[in-house]
Amino acid sequence: MLDILERCIDTCSRPEHLLQIRGQKRKVIACAVKNNVVQQFSTLTAQGVGARSRVENGCWGFSSSNTCEARQVERVAREAADLSRAISQVSQGSADIQPQNAVVDTLYAPVKVSPCDSAEEIVDIPLRACRSALSAGPEIKDCRVTYISMEDHRYFASSEGSRISQHITKVMLFVNVVARRNGVVCPASDNVGHAGGWEIFDRTSPEELGEAVARKAVHLLDARTPPSGMARVIIDPTLCATLLHEAIGHPLEADLAMAGGGFGTQLDRPVCSELVTIYDDGHIPGGLGFSFYDDEGTPCTRTTLIEKGVLKSFMHDRESASAAGVQPTGNAHAWDYSVEPLIRQTNIGIEPGEYAVEEMIETVDDGLFLEGTFGGQADSNADFTFGFQSAQAIRKGELTEEFRGANVAGNAIEVFRTIDAVSDTPVLRPGACGKYQFAVQGRMVPAIRCHIMVGGSGG
Repeated sequence: MLDILERCIDTCSRPEHLLQIRGQKRKVIACAVKNNVVQQFSTLTAQGVGARSRVENGCWGFSSSNTCEARQVERVAREAADLSRAISQVSQGSADIQPQNAVVDTLYAPVKVSPCDSAEEIVDIPLRACRSALSAGPEIKDCRVTYISMEDHRYFASSEGSRISQHITKVMLFVNVVARRNGVVCPASDNVGHAGGWEIFDRTSPEELGEAVARKAVHLLDARTPPSGMARVIIDPTLCATLLHEAIGHPLEADLAMAGGGFGTQLDRPVCSELVTIYDDGHIPGGLGFSFYDDEGTPCTRTTLIEKGVLKSFMHDRESASAAGVQPTGNAHAWDYSVEPLIRQTNIGIEPGEYAVEEMIETVDDGLFLEGTFGGQADSNADFTFGFQSAQAIRKGELTEEFRGANVAGNAIEVFRTIDAVSDTPVLRPGACGKYQFAVQGRMVPAIRCHIMVGGSGG
């Protein structure tokens, strides 16, 4: 496909326009199982091209097609150019964009065990997880397991001379269960996912994942909800991943920061505990947000966002970087060829600290250990509400009573100022995001100890 894009660039580009063309071929296999019955099996193969054209006053035009024939690619490129000229007659865009060095590269993300195309072998993966979950006890009344594999071939060509081909495979498995006894209902969920192949199931088998989720749900049937109020807590990597992505990561995206988000005026100022260093890195091996280059042709290198508590950078595309007088960070990403790229996280992370989790627990007289996530929401000012799946009381340095899940709420900037310990073992978690477009991303997170408001009821 790259040769078609290159010929189109040669034919359609003009000196006064920046022309970028993205091509994509994607194969997605999905299998959903409910209570040991296959509910869905689908294979989707899609391809297409999207073109962006930018005129000198900063106005963009965009067009796309699900056909990759040379004539259609040229049509899309010309439509994008026509749209950018038309928009420039009635609007003023960003005056500048950071220049881009031409890149010529072909790259393949590592895959040790390629996902199988055999329907029988694919179906067996969620079935194994489902059978394991249902065998955890008669209390498990509902189990849903979804398997997804995605093989993505992305191509990029620009009038600046870049020619990039990158090929990335991703695999995910989601388990959701509901336990019920004597009118008490407890849900539980977990997932695994990475950029790579079926080798992920050598680390965590479908049976192990299914059994762990189900046993958690059954165990919590006898638990009560935790006491509400401000508490000293240790947040496990799963909940920390959600908190980091939603309440810290989004406000660090330059488009939201420049629109008045909570971090917008804080550059080079302390914004959280000096124990905290936060980064975004598209090259973390296995991270679900793994990418060699973004959809503007910028390398997805590591960007230190907060260093020892001080805000150092935002995540940028080429336009926001130009406005800020910095280099782009490789965070312009589109879910597929049919939409324009916008500023997104790749794999966001927190640098590990110096403490084992056991040491973090030992120095707490009265607190909670919070585990798992039920999602939630946050805004660009870092105000959030999230659910957690379970908690354990900490009394005089020991874990005692277990509680059912509830909610945490507050302002993430204020919460991160109270962090007084970070664990020494980060965990790579899979995640997803719905900022205008869908995306899958990674989070490399340790456990953290902080103060947070706990309240509400679980599940």
